[in-house]
Amino acid sequence: MSLRVLAILAPLLGLLAGCASPNPKLYTLARVPGPAVAAPAQTIEIRHVGLARYLDRPGMVTRVDAYRVTLADDARWAEPLADMLARVIAADLSARLPGSTVFTTASAISAAPDVTVEIDIQRFDAGSRFTLVAALALRRAGQAPKLTTISLAAPPPAGEENQVATMSRLLGDLADRLATLIANDGH
Repeated sequence: MSLRVLAILAPLLGLLAGCASPNPKLYTLARVPGPAVAAPAQTIEIRHVGLARYLDRPGMVTRVDAYRVTLADDARWAEPLADMLARVIAADLSARLPGSTVFTTASAISAAPDVTVEIDIQRFDAGSRFTLVAALALRRAGQAPKLTTISLAAPPPAGEENQVATMSRLLGDLADRLATLIANDGH
């Protein structure tokens, strides 16, 4: 390459290198306290959580309007979002169903579950409201699945830390509803 070409490319390469943060902020969702639900002790398996493809990326997604989302420049998930969602929902659900054993498909534990929960996250982002929409299938051995969709919303948070806290609270609310569904489903 000639020196002239290098002189032209050098500033462009510098701009491109500056777009990616060398030290992104890493975030993780957390279990939140919730009410215990009276139910018999059960073994519950949370299957892999399905995730809308626009959410399935390392960075945090924010909805700009009905047709556009943005990806945070330097805010990243500390682990794949679907795996993190399954782990946190299992922890939230375990706290709400004392005496039950709750595990995910990805965990080291395997047992024949009394209840299998399948979750498909269809929306989980901030816009004018922070919205979580999840389709659920609750299965007991030998029975047809019980299907439901749960929609939850919260005021839009400002800043990534508040966004992660809001997401954690909405997952806790989802676990509240899920624990009630499991308790009312009976054997």
